[in-house]
Order: sequence, then C-alpha cells, then structure tokens
Amino acid sequence: MKLYELVGRDSEKGFSPFAWRIKMALAHKGLNYVSFPLHFTEIKETLTFADSKTVPVLIDGENSISDSWNIACYLEEYYSERSSLFEGEKGKAAAQLMGHQLARPLLMPLFRVLVSDIYNVIDECDKDYFRETREPRIGCKIEEAAKDYDQALKTFQTNLLPYQDYFNQNDFLSGQSAAYSDYILYGMFLWARATSGKILIDDDSSVNLWIKRMDGLFNGLGGSVSLIK
Repeated sequence: MKLYELVGRDSEKGFSPFAWRIKMALAHKGLNYVSFPLHFTEIKETLTFADSKTVPVLIDGENSISDSWNIACYLEEYYSERSSLFEGEKGKAAAQLMGHQLARPLLMPLFRVLVSDIYNVIDECDKDYFRETREPRIGCKIEEAAKDYDQALKTFQTNLLPYQDYFNQNDFLSGQSAAYSDYILYGMFLWARATSGKILIDDDSSVNLWIKRMDGLFNGLGGSVSLIK
C-alpha cells in the first residue's frame, strides 16, 4: 500500500489531520504501507491519477482511493476479516456523523488558532500558496491571526465541552476500545501537536486523559508525533 500525505519542512513528519485518521485506521487493521510525502504545491499535479486535489490518497494494488472517509470505508469492506473500524452499520453511521460534527465547531476555530504556526513549519515552496489560499478563509493576514486567536481558542474549548463530559464516563468515543470515531477526533490533536506549541486544553481535563490513552495505541504511533522543527 501507498499513502500520499501532507508534509512541511520535515518530509518525514506528516501533519494532515485527515491523513492521521487513515494512519490510525491502517494500524487498527494491522496493515502496512509506504508513505509518500507531498508539499501543498505538489498535491494537485501528483494526484491527478486519483482525480484528487487533497490528501490522503491510498493506493492498494490497482485501487486508488481518495478522501479519508472513502478510504476508511474501503479498508472496512476490503479487509473485513481484520479488526473492525466501525463495529457494524450503526457505528459506521455514528463515525460519519462525527466527521461532520467536527468540521465547523472544532476544526474551523482550531485552524484560526494554528494557522500562523502551520505557516511557520511548512516548506518555503508552499509559503505563497498557503498565504493566498488560507488568508481568505480566516479573513485576515496570517500575522494578524498570530496575534489575535484568543476568541477562536475559547470557541474551540467551549465546543469541546460535550466531549469532556463524555470522557468523564467513557474511555473512548467508541466505548471500551478505540475505533474510527476516535481516530477522527484524535487526528485533529495530532495536527495541532505537529504544528504548534500552543496549549489547547488543561492537562487534567478528561479530553487530555483520552488523548494520553490514544497516544499509547499501536506502540505509541500517535504519541511519537512531535513539533515540526
């Protein structure tokens, strides 16, 4: 298998939250892959064969699958004999909803918090592209966002409260063990960990305790992620 993913200055450190969902899913299934790192400005031309403008893209034999949700569904169907990512159709529906639930309430304010840090860790070849495409999304210059992110952080933290309440009573989103819903949420925190040194949540919060449990999965796969230098 080949997995195309986004990298910054360090080509060995992928930081896309969506690619991390799939890296965790592949580990969950016990499947090996080779990572193919791409900079932002390499994605469109490189992934023409998959008709995709975004990562991740997975190549499995003659099959090319784009979009993290499609890849997860592919892995579940084609490797059904291995540990399930969803534990049935109800779990699959819940995971799909989870992906939508994260987009506006969590990923968008978190991006505003992280945008200047991401800019600082990407390769020089991507700087102009990133500025041209991301500043319209945040409605200001990256330098302005670097100084004014407090409200976005508060919004992110407030929107995390339902998860904090949930983790007060449950070890994982999926119950007693982690599954794809957990990887969706966890990928977001790995994105932040790889790109920023900002403190997003309190050390003793139930969400942070869940992150530590996730960090220990698959021989510390996610736990090994560190800030791109």
